[in-house]
Amino acid sequence: MNALAWRGTNLSIGQSFTVAAWVVILGVVGSWFMLKQGPGQVLSDLPEIPRFTLTTVSDVTETTWIQRAEQAYAAGRITRPEGDSALFFYQKMLERDAQNLSALAGIERITSYLINAAESALLKEDWSAAADWAAQTLAIDANNLAARSVVSRVERFERIKWLGDRAVDQIAAGNLTKPVGNNALASYREMLSMDPANVVAQQGIESVAQRLATVAQTEAFADNHARARELIALAKSIAPDAPGISQTEKLTLQWTDMVKDQAVKEDLLAAAKAMQEGHLLGIHSPTGIGALDHYRSVLKKDPNSSAAQSGIVLVIDGLLDQAWALSREERLAEAATLISQAEQAGATNSELREIKSELDFLQRRATARAGNFDEVLAIRELTVRRQAAPVLPRNSQGGWVELLFTVDEDGGVKDIDVVETSGAELLEPALSAVRKWRFEPYLDNGRPIPVRSGVRFSFQT
Repeated sequence: MNALAWRGTNLSIGQSFTVAAWVVILGVVGSWFMLKQGPGQVLSDLPEIPRFTLTTVSDVTETTWIQRAEQAYAAGRITRPEGDSALFFYQKMLERDAQNLSALAGIERITSYLINAAESALLKEDWSAAADWAAQTLAIDANNLAARSVVSRVERFERIKWLGDRAVDQIAAGNLTKPVGNNALASYREMLSMDPANVVAQQGIESVAQRLATVAQTEAFADNHARARELIALAKSIAPDAPGISQTEKLTLQWTDMVKDQAVKEDLLAAAKAMQEGHLLGIHSPTGIGALDHYRSVLKKDPNSSAAQSGIVLVIDGLLDQAWALSREERLAEAATLISQAEQAGATNSELREIKSELDFLQRRATARAGNFDEVLAIRELTVRRQAAPVLPRNSQGGWVELLFTVDEDGGVKDIDVVETSGAELLEPALSAVRKWRFEPYLDNGRPIPVRSGVRFSFQT
């Protein structure tokens, strides 16, 4: 088989027709030359025939898959869309050459990117996004331990969140410790079994104990002493150190000595009922009088009433519990109102410090997410994960471009603004370069938050 015939085995139909056409043309020209060449005429006098090179499909494909994969990765098309992503092109290369080092390294880089994205989503409590990133990793490598760990944690976190929401509903329904398998105490205890440091569960168990103590107080004022003692014992077994338990126990056992007259007794009974119904303040009550009002009324009659003093502590704790719940839902204005009410009710600075700090952070983050920034951070204050330098356009005399941009919670660059430039032809190279930059997420109170930064590119010839 001659060289042309051998190459033809790897050519497409279109290429084969092209080659055949050139063979015919060469034959015709050669015949004309043999017939028409006159004295003194040389071969160089003939029209020049275009040169062409035959290459195999495999030669082109091997180079193209890797190049297209790198281009897709730089453009942010990591695994999607299907058929036009870095993952797709690397896998196409591996179908042709399962040991191709560039493709294998590319797949490894993609799995690392996906795992980092999943971990970042976990940090932001975005369980759906974390599960999606992990699923993409497992689609590439079904045995990837890091991805399996993410899936396991997502399932655990989602279960914990579901239990917390369920406990709130159970408390609202009055299912504090009963029925078996459907009560708030069981839900909070399951949360702690999955996450022993879970603050919501710890506070929830204390809240269940305090509510039981409040019911016990109501029973004591209604002269149902046996039931009151039973509820106090149950509250102490659940959370013996919960605020207000010991005071309520003392009141339950010695209430006759503590109630000086019928008016005080009625105020305490009304306060306990208001607490049980969730009417902590007058604005929460249809009558305009809340538990705090009743307890303060008692203190006017009996300044040493431990029942009223412990009741006010329970009111403050209830307001702060609600503020925490609203802050987790990012209902920041409502949470701030409750904090102010707790402060007016007598909450101390130490009691308010943590929730105020949390609310301040959430407000800063909400403001940053809305694109409002108090300051622009210098690049040196950020940790750069990946940079790309702009390329001076051809025939350009050089110059400079100054940009501002936002580093989002994942470390990506967005919302790029041009501050100044010495030449319009320099804008696109500068913008193209900074779009490829990636940073470590900027942390505020240990959690990522968007920040504003900037850079000045200098182009030199």
